[in-house]
Amino acid sequence: MSGRRGFTLVELLVVVVLGTVVVMASLQILITNQRTYTAQNAKIQGQQTTRAALDLLSSELREISAQGGDLLAMGADSLTIRTMRKFGVTCAVDFTAQPKLTVIRVGDWFTTNDSTFVFADNNVTMAGDDVWLSTKVTAVDTTKFCASQSAQELTFTGQSTLFTNDTVLVGASIRSFERYTYGLYQINGESYLGRRTTGSAVPVVGPVKSSNGVAFSYLDGNGATTTVAADVRQILVTIRTASGVLGAGNQPVSDSITARIYTRN
Repeated sequence: MSGRRGFTLVELLVVVVLGTVVVMASLQILITNQRTYTAQNAKIQGQQTTRAALDLLSSELREISAQGGDLLAMGADSLTIRTMRKFGVTCAVDFTAQPKLTVIRVGDWFTTNDSTFVFADNNVTMAGDDVWLSTKVTAVDTTKFCASQSAQELTFTGQSTLFTNDTVLVGASIRSFERYTYGLYQINGESYLGRRTTGSAVPVVGPVKSSNGVAFSYLDGNGATTTVAADVRQILVTIRTASGVLGAGNQPVSDSITARIYTRN
């Protein structure tokens, strides 16, 4: 038994040192991988934010007619528009008392208090006198039919002067609209692409950069910058995001996208 021997102190120290080196190297790899994953995830989230914002604005701005008055206000980081929400085609008109239009709906039903535009052809042999009448629905009857199709009768109480004889004909289009302001808003300490109607803004997509996270430029048909809403034919939209996560070069992870959106005119 006297021949048995254990590890020497030097051997134990060598094992401890080597084990520490292996553990530290493994820990460093884990930390690097974690940082890489966090930065990559922040980059993906930024890309998703910019593209979601662009998809939303593209779908809205392509439907507006600046020439027709749908672009109500123009700003560097916000704009106010009228957006179409419902559409119908007139199949019968009644101007004997209060103006009434029987409408085949395309999509959602019209409702009382909807703000609408009704197409007035006026003289059918002329195009220069065609206008969109700005109206408000005061009553709705959803029990009507046009041939075999479900329809609804829309009443426009108190608006008789708009609907003079032969201004609105069978086949006239009617569309409802809402007024929205899209822009850069500070909400709960974060910056968002937000949307506001008459009350407080609600976040739509974000967070985005606090200084220039949302930017708009307005161009005419020749691609020149314009400040006249009726002349706008293209809108340049830029969305920028920034994260608190540091990426390559010890810089915050960020992303941006710019798109040229052509309006409906």
